[in-house]
Amino acid sequence: MNMETFLKIEKIKLWARVGVLDEERQTGQLFNLDVFLWTDFEKCTSNDDIKKTVDYSKLVEILKDQSREIYCLTIEKYSNAILEIIDKKFKLSKIKIILTKCHPPIAGFDGKVSIIRILENK
Repeated sequence: MNMETFLKIEKIKLWARVGVLDEERQTGQLFNLDVFLWTDFEKCTSNDDIKKTVDYSKLVEILKDQSREIYCLTIEKYSNAILEIIDKKFKLSKIKIILTKCHPPIAGFDGKVSIIRILENK
Protein backbone atom coordinates (compact mmCIF):
# COMPACT_ATOMS: atom_id res chain seq x y z
CA MET A 1 0.00 0.00 0.00
CA ASN A 2 1.30 3.46 -0.91
CA MET A 3 0.14 6.29 1.36
CA GLU A 4 1.15 9.94 1.35
CA THR A 5 0.93 11.64 4.73
CA PHE A 6 1.65 15.23 5.65
CA LEU A 7 1.00 17.46 8.61
CA LYS A 8 -0.94 20.68 8.00
CA ILE A 9 -0.79 23.61 10.38
CA GLU A 10 -3.31 26.30 9.50
CA LYS A 11 -3.75 29.97 10.24
CA ILE A 12 -0.58 30.78 12.12
CA LYS A 13 -0.98 34.51 12.80
CA LEU A 14 2.29 36.42 12.45
CA TRP A 15 2.98 40.13 12.88
CA ALA A 16 5.98 41.11 10.77
CA ARG A 17 7.66 44.22 9.39
CA VAL A 18 7.49 43.37 5.70
CA GLY A 19 6.48 45.67 2.86
CA VAL A 20 7.56 48.20 0.29
CA LEU A 21 6.09 51.15 2.19
CA ASP A 22 8.13 52.56 5.10
CA GLU A 23 5.05 52.33 7.34
CA GLU A 24 4.73 48.59 6.68
CA ARG A 25 8.29 48.03 7.88
CA GLN A 26 8.00 50.43 10.82
CA THR A 27 4.74 49.28 12.39
CA GLY A 28 4.40 45.85 10.81
CA GLN A 29 1.28 44.08 9.69
CA LEU A 30 -0.63 40.84 9.99
CA PHE A 31 0.31 37.75 8.00
CA ASN A 32 -1.38 34.37 7.94
CA LEU A 33 0.70 31.24 7.39
CA ASP A 34 -0.33 27.71 6.45
CA VAL A 35 2.39 25.07 6.63
CA PHE A 36 2.40 21.56 5.13
CA LEU A 37 5.12 19.16 6.31
CA TRP A 38 6.16 15.82 4.82
CA THR A 39 8.32 13.37 6.77
CA ASP A 40 8.30 9.72 7.77
CA PHE A 41 5.39 9.55 10.22
CA GLU A 42 5.45 5.73 10.41
CA LYS A 43 7.67 5.55 13.50
CA CYS A 44 5.30 7.81 15.39
CA THR A 45 2.27 6.00 14.01
CA SER A 46 3.45 2.56 15.08
CA ASN A 47 4.87 3.53 18.50
CA ASP A 48 2.84 6.62 19.35
CA ASP A 49 6.18 8.27 20.15
CA ILE A 50 6.01 12.06 20.26
CA LYS A 51 9.78 12.27 19.67
CA LYS A 52 9.32 10.62 16.25
CA THR A 53 7.13 13.33 14.80
CA VAL A 54 7.16 17.11 14.30
CA ASP A 55 6.53 19.12 17.46
CA TYR A 56 4.28 21.71 15.86
CA SER A 57 4.05 23.74 19.09
CA LYS A 58 7.81 24.36 18.79
CA LEU A 59 7.41 25.16 15.09
CA VAL A 60 4.78 27.82 15.80
CA GLU A 61 6.93 29.30 18.59
CA ILE A 62 9.99 29.48 16.30
CA LEU A 63 7.98 31.17 13.54
CA LYS A 64 6.47 33.73 15.93
CA ASP A 65 9.95 34.54 17.30
CA GLN A 66 11.29 34.91 13.76
CA SER A 67 8.41 37.23 12.76
CA ARG A 68 9.48 39.71 15.45
CA GLU A 69 12.98 39.85 13.93
CA ILE A 70 12.20 39.98 10.21
CA TYR A 71 12.54 43.27 8.33
CA CYS A 72 12.32 43.20 4.53
CA LEU A 73 10.53 44.60 1.48
CA THR A 74 8.85 41.53 -0.05
CA ILE A 75 6.79 38.54 0.96
CA GLU A 76 9.03 36.57 -1.38
CA LYS A 77 12.03 37.23 0.89
CA TYR A 78 9.98 36.62 4.04
CA SER A 79 8.64 33.32 2.67
CA ASN A 80 12.19 32.22 1.87
CA ALA A 81 13.28 33.00 5.45
CA ILE A 82 10.37 30.90 6.74
CA LEU A 83 11.31 27.95 4.52
CA GLU A 84 14.95 28.18 5.59
CA ILE A 85 14.21 28.17 9.32
CA ILE A 86 11.76 25.24 9.05
CA ASP A 87 14.22 23.27 6.92
CA LYS A 88 17.13 23.96 9.27
CA LYS A 89 15.25 23.07 12.47
CA PHE A 90 13.23 20.06 11.33
CA LYS A 91 15.00 18.38 8.36
CA LEU A 92 11.86 17.34 6.49
CA SER A 93 11.52 15.71 3.09
CA LYS A 94 9.13 18.38 1.77
CA ILE A 95 7.74 21.69 3.01
CA LYS A 96 4.96 23.76 1.49
CA ILE A 97 3.94 27.15 2.83
CA ILE A 98 1.23 29.63 1.96
CA LEU A 99 2.14 33.07 3.31
CA THR A 100 -0.66 35.63 3.10
CA LYS A 101 -0.50 39.38 3.60
CA CYS A 102 -3.91 39.93 5.16
CA HIS A 103 -4.39 43.66 4.50
CA PRO A 104 -2.07 44.88 1.74
CA PRO A 105 -2.13 48.69 1.52
CA ILE A 106 -3.41 48.95 -2.04
CA ALA A 107 -5.95 51.68 -2.80
CA GLY A 108 -9.33 50.25 -3.82
CA PHE A 109 -8.31 46.66 -2.99
CA ASP A 110 -9.70 44.78 -0.01
CA GLY A 111 -8.38 41.32 -0.86
CA LYS A 112 -5.35 39.39 0.29
CA VAL A 113 -2.05 38.56 -1.38
CA SER A 114 -0.38 35.16 -0.95
CA ILE A 115 2.77 33.43 -2.04
CA ILE A 116 2.98 29.65 -2.20
CA ARG A 117 6.41 28.07 -1.87
CA ILE A 118 7.46 24.41 -1.93
CA LEU A 119 10.86 23.09 -0.88
CA GLU A 120 11.78 19.47 -1.56
CA ASN A 121 14.85 17.78 -0.15
CA LYS A 122 15.96 14.94 -2.40
